[in-house]
Amino acid sequence: MSKDHFYFNRNDRIVALILLSVIIIVNIIRNPWNPPVPDYSVYTDSMEHTPDTFRRIVYIRDTVRRKWYVWDTVRVEVKSVRYAAKSRPVEPLDLNGVDSTELVKLPGIGPATALKIIRYRERLGGYSDITQLAEIEGLPDSLMKWFIITDTIPLTKILVNRATLAELRRHPYIDFYQARAIVEFRDERGAIKSPEQLSFMEEFTVQDLVRLNPYIDFRDQ
Repeated sequence: MSKDHFYFNRNDRIVALILLSVIIIVNIIRNPWNPPVPDYSVYTDSMEHTPDTFRRIVYIRDTVRRKWYVWDTVRVEVKSVRYAAKSRPVEPLDLNGVDSTELVKLPGIGPATALKIIRYRERLGGYSDITQLAEIEGLPDSLMKWFIITDTIPLTKILVNRATLAELRRHPYIDFYQARAIVEFRDERGAIKSPEQLSFMEEFTVQDLVRLNPYIDFRDQ
């Protein structure tokens, strides 16, 4: 009895196979099988290092198989960094005439420090005193002993009666409010004749005028 109940004739089996095929096809269409795509990570290492070259080994990692593979090897040439030989100068150098090549040869001065010294010299219009090196951030006082200031290179001065506000402001010893006070004084009263007239402005202190004095010129022509 049970045998007859579960018996399928030939036509029933064909229909069942067709229905099963349709179900499988529909399921594949709705949920396509996409095999995982390996995601390769890159890793480099080096070996056979010498002073001039080393061999760089490039690895890639298959994240599906979780394995590292050697992908390539590259021989890389290393250019050695050459530093200037340090030496004490026979005699102090003129701070307004020394260039970066000479500066980096001095003990305690590297390329970055040499650049700071030269850039500050350009902003000032030249150093009027060795102690101005102390105004450069991070510069040790011990470096002052390598320099002197001579009168062979004149300072670049500010033409107080002709400079614009922006030109006045560019100098390290003149802030915005002082530059504006100078311009407003010129507009209202005419040319400034001497440092004494600047001393009457509340924007300037005695100390301001002392350090600014070597850099100002009151010519109006």
